[in-house]
Amino acid sequence: MKVKFLPINKEIEITPEQSVLEVALANQIPIRTVCRGVPSCAECRVKIIEGEGCVLPPSKAEINLIGSGYFVDHRRLSCQLRCYGDVTIDISEHLNKSTDISHRKLRGGSKKSTAVTESKAIQDTYLLKEKQTNNNSDDDL
Repeated sequence: MKVKFLPINKEIEITPEQSVLEVALANQIPIRTVCRGVPSCAECRVKIIEGEGCVLPPSKAEINLIGSGYFVDHRRLSCQLRCYGDVTIDISEHLNKSTDISHRKLRGGSKKSTAVTESKAIQDTYLLKEKQTNNNSDDDL
C-alpha cells in the first residue's frame, strides 16, 4: 500500500498499523501538529483526494474534535487516518501555512517571554486603590 502526498507528488509505503501522520513525519513531509498525534489539536487535518474507500470512516471521537466541518470539506485528522489500500492526500494547506508560520505563535509553545505585562484592568484597579489610600492618609493628618 502507498500513500501519495500532493502537491509534492511523493509516494511512501504505509502499513495499516501506521497513521498518515507517522509516515509523513518519518519522511520529513510537512504536516503541522501540536499534539504529535494524541489527538487533541486538530492541526493535522488533510484532504483525501483518492482512495476514500481505503480508509475507515472517522470515529465519533475524531468527529467530536474536528466538528461539523468534516461534513462540509471531508478533511480528516492525519493522526487518526489509517490506510487499507492506496490513498492520495492533499497537504497543500500545510505547505501554504508553513511559510506563514514565522509571524504566528503556535498554541502550546514553550518560548518564555522575559517581559512581564499586566492587563490594563489590573493597572487601573491598582492605581485607583493607590489613590484612595493616599487620600485616606491625608484625611488622617
